[in-house]
Amino acid sequence: MLAVSVGQIYAFTNFSSEIASYIGSTQKEVQFAFSLGIFFLGMGAAFFGKIVERNIRLSTIIGTALFLSGLCVTALGITSKSLPLIYIGYGFLVGTGTGVIYISPVKTMMLWFPEHKAIAAALPIISFGLGSTLSTIVYKGFGFGGVDSLFSLRFLGFYDYFDVAAGGLGIAKVFYAFAVYYAVPMVVASMLLKKPKIEVQSFGHGIPGLEFKYAQLAKDSFFLRAWLFMFLNISAGLCLIPLAKQMMKSPAVGYSEGLITAIIALCGLMNGGGRFLFAWWSDRLAKRLNILLIILSISAGIMTLSFWPPMIGVALLVINACYGAGFSVIPAILADHYGMTNISKIHGAVLSAWGFAGLAGNQAAMFVKANFGGDVAVVAMLVVVYLANLANAMTLRR
Repeated sequence: MLAVSVGQIYAFTNFSSEIASYIGSTQKEVQFAFSLGIFFLGMGAAFFGKIVERNIRLSTIIGTALFLSGLCVTALGITSKSLPLIYIGYGFLVGTGTGVIYISPVKTMMLWFPEHKAIAAALPIISFGLGSTLSTIVYKGFGFGGVDSLFSLRFLGFYDYFDVAAGGLGIAKVFYAFAVYYAVPMVVASMLLKKPKIEVQSFGHGIPGLEFKYAQLAKDSFFLRAWLFMFLNISAGLCLIPLAKQMMKSPAVGYSEGLITAIIALCGLMNGGGRFLFAWWSDRLAKRLNILLIILSISAGIMTLSFWPPMIGVALLVINACYGAGFSVIPAILADHYGMTNISKIHGAVLSAWGFAGLAGNQAAMFVKANFGGDVAVVAMLVVVYLANLANAMTLRR
């Protein structure tokens, strides 16, 4: 329930145009709140790891409070037509709260299922990915069948209930409603989450468990290469995913509107499916680190095939699966190397790469596309990034 709730952050694109229209800003200016949110997600995960280790219930309460207050401050920013207040609400508060909640269940799940650490860690991470879908349904509603159908069903979403299409304060009311909607399941889940009575604590190789300091990570070769893996994998995904719709609409690709819609609809399933499939696969490998080589080899291969433009839709689906897979396998890889004692702190510190990638990935793609030859240049850049990350992962394996 916690991970599904905070996955709402990935649905911000649903609201950005309505917010921009009401407050009189450009959509690009409003969308920057999402980039800030991803940055502070990484920072929240990095710097709240100590609290997660000491008191899992306290960490989830703090994360819940930050997330819910951020939704309310965002609504206040919309009401007052204040872009800085929206940045504080959605960028800082929602982002930080999401980061704290994101890492809180991961170690707990691995402690409950120590023989299947990757799958255990992947379950809340998969739920996070599905949170965007839930938020979209709650916002837009859900239904099937029409007026001429024998049977039809329609659930009214916040968009229709608060008459967002008519303008006015409807979009601000949506964010207050989201705060109320998510409050009950998040508070209940915060109270229920607990570690097993017997914790299996192992100390791994790199950092003495009882003497952990973040400064040690800056000198730790394995950590730095794991951080680089996450940064490059996330940056590459964020290069392709926002541009893919434009690429598929280009004359060189020639996809129909219906096919483009179908591919985009499948992306969420591929993202969640990739998180589960590669986590399950890594639990069955004799050397878990080999899963990184598999993920990056597939990514580099599909992007190389995408020099033939009609392959870009297939590439989008595959990259979504591999993008999600990076998140699901890294906690177990870190636990194998360092042990469980400080895994929330170390996992959180690695996720700071997510924050920096959120600021760098899309901007890099736009710059390369504008200055170095359009879509083909973006594909070439991604091939290079994936191959460089493959070389990095090989050093991790050694």
